[in-house]
Amino acid sequence: MRAVTFYFILLFYVFYARTHSLFAYGCLCTFYCCLLFVVLDLFYFYFLVYTPRQLREEASFNMSSQKAHQPLFVLKQHSSAVMTCAMDEQKVFPRLLLSGDGDGVVKLWDLELRAPLLSFHAVNRASLDAETNNQNKESPVFLVSSGVMKVGFLTFQGLAATAGEKGENVLFYTQCRNQHVHIWRVVLECDDDDDFEELQSNNAGGTSLELLHKISVPQHGFCTVPCAAISCSELQLAIPHDNDGMISLWSIGLVDKSGKNWEGLRVTCKKTFSASGLGTKCGTIMCINYRDGTHIALAFESGHLTLNNVCGERLAIIRAFSETALTCVWSGNMLLASSADGQLHCYAVVSEKKEALDNPTSEADVVLTLVVQWEASLRKGLGSVALQRHLAVVGSWDHTMRLYDEGSGRVVSILTFHSGPVNDIALVPASLAQYASFGFDVRRPRWCSAKASKIKQEEDSVYLFASASGDFTIAVWRLDFKMLRATGVSAI
Repeated sequence: MRAVTFYFILLFYVFYARTHSLFAYGCLCTFYCCLLFVVLDLFYFYFLVYTPRQLREEASFNMSSQKAHQPLFVLKQHSSAVMTCAMDEQKVFPRLLLSGDGDGVVKLWDLELRAPLLSFHAVNRASLDAETNNQNKESPVFLVSSGVMKVGFLTFQGLAATAGEKGENVLFYTQCRNQHVHIWRVVLECDDDDDFEELQSNNAGGTSLELLHKISVPQHGFCTVPCAAISCSELQLAIPHDNDGMISLWSIGLVDKSGKNWEGLRVTCKKTFSASGLGTKCGTIMCINYRDGTHIALAFESGHLTLNNVCGERLAIIRAFSETALTCVWSGNMLLASSADGQLHCYAVVSEKKEALDNPTSEADVVLTLVVQWEASLRKGLGSVALQRHLAVVGSWDHTMRLYDEGSGRVVSILTFHSGPVNDIALVPASLAQYASFGFDVRRPRWCSAKASKIKQEEDSVYLFASASGDFTIAVWRLDFKMLRATGVSAI
């Protein structure tokens, strides 16, 4: 409208100049200035009308990059690209964070201290333990393919076995590129104030760290091993295979099922089945994600996405991308997936029986349908995807994190802190976000055990997450979704 107005002003000026012979008195410069202003205004009008919405949003966020959000704090003690990080989804150890890097080093962090409680090389430590138990006393073999692909906590909610006489038993697992998953136990001593003290030894030869079990991963690929809680006393790992979309489900439980005493773990393979089903060639499994203890989503090399239950039944399949599907996240009734060529799709999972998703025994005749809600694309590809409630966090190879409104697909913010690819994103459980008081005191963040007196709407708008990057750092973020959405609307 502004361009049209100035166009008529220009026409009026030309008519007036011709009738009053202004060109002869040196007003030609004024004429050209006015013409230039109209051309620039027409260019702005073209940008608003013909430029794609996503590019307009990115341009708006880039112009306001000086006001971009900054992380609460940054953990910087890794010496190579941080490939993975994890929070305790069972909320037993909310103040702890695990991370692993490309050199094979795993660190256990205390978020209050902003310092590692434990640091060790996973493959080398496992080799040392194997050498210690080897009767022939052969030298340990240190493999080159020792980079950490995945870390995760193995905690049993509501059981007393996590607390021992010497301190807290923290169980976790690591997946490295040597095709093995290692299950570890470390004992953290506690002081009178219920604060974790540093371990007596932080090196690979320390006595506080114990290797409990090793699981072989029969895949030469990229798929990481996820974990989910089946019950308060049983966890489950999904192990990918190389061929035919096969996966194995491994059960992890306490030897003492009552949970009163620590007597070790029982680790068994419960089931092996093909997630792609008969008659469909999907290629290598690229990603496995648990929706809950009974449902999983898988992304394949062929671009297919499948939804399955832990009984081995395939509930849905779709060819989502023409290129390889890299990641998938199934949360609630929404599925978020990305591809190798930078495509991002959000689907609604529609079922004829709404109660069927919570009852795996009655799913044989249930048909799930994936309905596209919105799509987006990034020029340089996606490295990681996380989804919780209303917010989708997408880490990109262009060093940024884009925050999407899960309902509309609109970009509400672009975080530009990292100087390397964002390899992994770990979200704090939603029920803990309202209790975390760190971030309000930037000098020394603390976790608050008391419930915050906030209304439900305010609680639902707070998100806490950590981002692992190729710039050797882990950033911890606290964001208010309502504020982000309001800022995003005003910026555009």
